Amino acid sequence: MSVTILEALQNANYNIQAGYLFAMGIAKSQLNNAVVLLEKGYDIKEDVEPLLEQYGDVDSVPDKE
Repeated sequence: MSVTILEALQNANYNIQAGYLFAMGIAKSQLNNAVVLLEKGYDIKEDVEPLLEQYGDVDSVPDKE
C-alpha cells in the first residue's frame, strides 16, 4: 500500500508525538521524504513509494515538470 505525501507527513507527526525513540528515525525519514518531494514540485496527494521504487531514494527523484 502506497502512502501520499500528506499521509507521510501525518505519519511523521504521529511518530513524533508518540515520542518513542525507535519512532524518531522513522519520523525523520518520513518527514524528509515528504519535504524533499514537495520542494521538487510534487503534489501533496502524490504517492511516495512508486517514486522511491523507481528512483531508489528521494534525492534521486527528478523535479516535477
